[in-house]
Amino acid sequence: MVNASKHPNIQLFTYSDIIAFSGITGDFNVKIRKNPRYVNESNCTGCGLCTTKCPIKVPNEFYNGIGERGAIYIPFPQAVPKYAVMDKSVCIDCKN
Repeated sequence: MVNASKHPNIQLFTYSDIIAFSGITGDFNVKIRKNPRYVNESNCTGCGLCTTKCPIKVPNEFYNGIGERGAIYIPFPQAVPKYAVMDKSVCIDCKN
């Protein structure tokens, strides 16, 4: 994934879903929905400090429920780009 992210002819759409795909090899169209991270990507350094401050703990999907993650978390260790994501369904909107 890191090599793909550095390729000049590849544009990565991380934390996104493919909605529709049409066309043939060399001439296709893809409709993409970018999911909200609720984290300002230009301010996030991927340091993980925010993940240690979050008081919420829920099962970690990446590890099939083994272990816990906070409401704000980095999806998996090799995430590219390494930006945090906020799970608004469990977030209690801490202000500190």
